[in-house]
Amino acid sequence: MDTDLTAHILVVDDTEKNRDLLALFLTKIGFRTSKAEGGTAALAMLDKHVFDLVLLDMIMPEIDGLSTLESIRKRYQVNELPVIMVTGMSEVKGVTRALELGANDYITKPFQKDILLSRVRMQLEMCRLYKDVKTSEERYSLAFAAANDGLWDWNIVTGKVFFSDHWYEMMGMSPDCAFDSIKQWFDRVHPDDIAALRQAVDDHLSDPLRIVKQEYRALHEDGSYRWMLCRARALFSDTGTPLRMTGAQADISASKTFDPITGLPNAAVFMDRLQRVHAHARRTGSANLALFSLSLNHKEKVTSALGSAGYEKLTSAIARRVNEVAATESCLTQLKEPAFISLLADNRFMILLEGIPQESAELLKIGTCIQRSLGQPFTIFDETVYCTTSIGIALPSKDNDAVDEVIQDAIAAESIARQAGEDITHIYNPHLHGKALDHLRLENELRHAINNGELRAFYQPLVSSSGELAGSESLVRWQHPKHGLLAPYHFIPLAEDVGLIHSIDLWMFRESCRQYREWIENGGSPTMFISVNISVQGLSIEWADQVLSAVKEFGIPPESIHLEITESIFAGDIEKIITLLEQLVDLGISFAIDDFGTGYSCFSYLRRLPASYLKIDKAFIDDVADSEKARLLVSNIIHMAHDLGMKIIAEGVETREQAEILEALGSDYFQGYYFGRPQAAAGFLTTAPLKSLPGT
Repeated sequence: MDTDLTAHILVVDDTEKNRDLLALFLTKIGFRTSKAEGGTAALAMLDKHVFDLVLLDMIMPEIDGLSTLESIRKRYQVNELPVIMVTGMSEVKGVTRALELGANDYITKPFQKDILLSRVRMQLEMCRLYKDVKTSEERYSLAFAAANDGLWDWNIVTGKVFFSDHWYEMMGMSPDCAFDSIKQWFDRVHPDDIAALRQAVDDHLSDPLRIVKQEYRALHEDGSYRWMLCRARALFSDTGTPLRMTGAQADISASKTFDPITGLPNAAVFMDRLQRVHAHARRTGSANLALFSLSLNHKEKVTSALGSAGYEKLTSAIARRVNEVAATESCLTQLKEPAFISLLADNRFMILLEGIPQESAELLKIGTCIQRSLGQPFTIFDETVYCTTSIGIALPSKDNDAVDEVIQDAIAAESIARQAGEDITHIYNPHLHGKALDHLRLENELRHAINNGELRAFYQPLVSSSGELAGSESLVRWQHPKHGLLAPYHFIPLAEDVGLIHSIDLWMFRESCRQYREWIENGGSPTMFISVNISVQGLSIEWADQVLSAVKEFGIPPESIHLEITESIFAGDIEKIITLLEQLVDLGISFAIDDFGTGYSCFSYLRRLPASYLKIDKAFIDDVADSEKARLLVSNIIHMAHDLGMKIIAEGVETREQAEILEALGSDYFQGYYFGRPQAAAGFLTTAPLKSLPGT
């Protein structure tokens, strides 16, 4: 019988079935075993008995595996009592922490008998060898050879290194290569990673408590780099001189190269694949590549409706749907190479096709096929969700000899598709490149503007029927470094399209609160209100929390805040929106429906919305002095609003005659160039309103 079978092993697991299964297997092999149902029981048994190895479950109630491990390491050093963590596949991330705390190794459930046995034997053997290293070098190498990971044994005295067969397999090499030096190994480590790996080894040799645990990329024989995790420890003489270092190399490429949400190859893998395929195409002169860039339209609106978790589920569902199309549609299955699908960023999928005819009709057919599939409803948290996408296609050519240019062309084409409407596929056209680049450049500049203080808040007066300044509406402007002061129509549609509107809304709200506070402190009427526009896309519980946080921070009475929403609110999840608005109204905040009469008017919901104000759109006001029908419409809107308990704000009032008519019809508040244009905060209280109502 092998000597290691005399070892006494403690099996720690809160699940009786798992505990018994492990103990029974080890007992049949010939080991002596004891069982503990949790961390507390295990520590108590360690106080009373001597064990040679501990198999410790990661997840347990009361005291989990990591806490138990910490307690064990306070009593026994790593080389005195080996601890092998037992973990489920979904808990592998916790292994890194366990190794940091002093775990010797780990196995995953359900365990494979041969792997469990080899790792138990290896740890038992290493523990014995630690006690008698000078006389046990041969057995030490045999222990390594039995392990499952890619193992290595470096004799620091002689400089020779032993690599296991599985280590060679990981690298795509044959054991006949017979590497025997650290240099040969390190020469295959990615140039960007070698310094950190060397440092980790040096740190451990100078401080034995600093275990080697380093991730790096190693060159495979097929020319690609694979992500590896190296764990190693050194054995030292009685005087502290390092004698040898032993370690294991695990291939962690899957966790490092695939997106955890969709399971698709990530950006790094995609770039590597595109570079190799593109380089081959250029060398051979072939022109059979196509790169598709696909993204979800109205991402922020979707995220607001579904929440972050819901959006992640939708992204995963989109990935599955695209994979299904690639696997089943004849236009894709007939290709020589399967479609390579990757998630380049949070909301951008890349689809690389090889051996594809460079014909517009065929490429557009594929785009339409993908969009038709994605146009079918998704079920997310029992909710039916419809979505639209935009697809841009780039064809690598002699004009774009860098992969970055190919990607840029695909994204530029996607941008043009998005501007053209919903579910549009567009093939990159150099003649339209300037327009697409302008769009992308504007998007980047807007992101910079939000983060670097280029937004400005302007204020337009609102006048009450008594002729007094009742409040102001906050209006955003962009102080562009090249183009000067830009009005909202230059950038708000873009912000809504690319998901920046929430950031702009929040900045405007906070700036308006700050300015309102400053006005009150400088003599402004405490009865004056501040009105701020918000996008329907931004309405969410998280946004409401941010609003309330700003109100509290600046000490603003909630009753002084009016939030303006447009009629497009009726096109969203109206029940959820009503609930959210009611919660804010209960706290004192008021709502106004902006641009009434021009959008998704829905009278059945209008009576349910907790809105206090209705703003009649300028389109009605423009004709009120010249058209009897316009006056009749405005009059009916005013009476309807009053009957529903809402007050009227007439916006876009530009002439004295319009003001007189609207006053006579019963409008409660007035806004427009007749009373004052939007202006900067400085001097607003002393210059607004420039004109009052005719009868005041």
